[in-house]
Amino acid sequence: MITLDNINKTFYTEEIETHALENINLTIEAGEFTAIMGPSGCGKSTMLNIMGLLDTATSGSVIIDGVRTDRMADKDMALVRNLKLGFIFQSFNLIPSLNVLDNVLLPMLYRKGSSPSENKKRALEIIERVGLTYRQKHFPSQLSGGQCQRVAIARALIGGPKVILADEPTGNLDSKMGKEIMEILTKLNREGVTIVMVTHDEELAKEAGRIIRLLDGKLA
Repeated sequence: MITLDNINKTFYTEEIETHALENINLTIEAGEFTAIMGPSGCGKSTMLNIMGLLDTATSGSVIIDGVRTDRMADKDMALVRNLKLGFIFQSFNLIPSLNVLDNVLLPMLYRKGSSPSENKKRALEIIERVGLTYRQKHFPSQLSGGQCQRVAIARALIGGPKVILADEPTGNLDSKMGKEIMEILTKLNREGVTIVMVTHDEELAKEAGRIIRLLDGKLA
């Protein structure tokens, strides 16, 4: 589903260059639940962002669902992100001025030819699935952290992605809320969604079928 082919990422400043990722070769198979672990600053989030086409590698290729993306135009990469990928962030990244329903609908605004009425119907179904029907008109400031993350999951699912990329999805939650979020992700994976999750929590990582460890920008 996703292949990283000899990925390198270097960050440059006037005084220093930092090798965030070095010679990463990795394949994520369709239907896998993969956890990425490692100490702070080892390149976990950078690797996830490159997988999700939110960042570009200094060298190497990212292949998603059989398609090379390293020579794609920005608009084509945006289309791949919209059609094939869903994102869940530690900080939720919800729009404060939009209610739950409108936050979930947001990705569909960028999908040409989609039906507003069908989009709303699907959004309501997904909101019900994550247990927030009674909160659909509430705004992020009126929700708990766990509820905000449920909204983020619903938003990630609205487009029917093949892959969900989750960056510390339980990092801002207490253990009870974190467990509930993991139960949702595990259920999605059983239904066939490929999940790649960055986490620092060994217990949560054990819920995944595979653990990948990074150290100093290299696969350990």
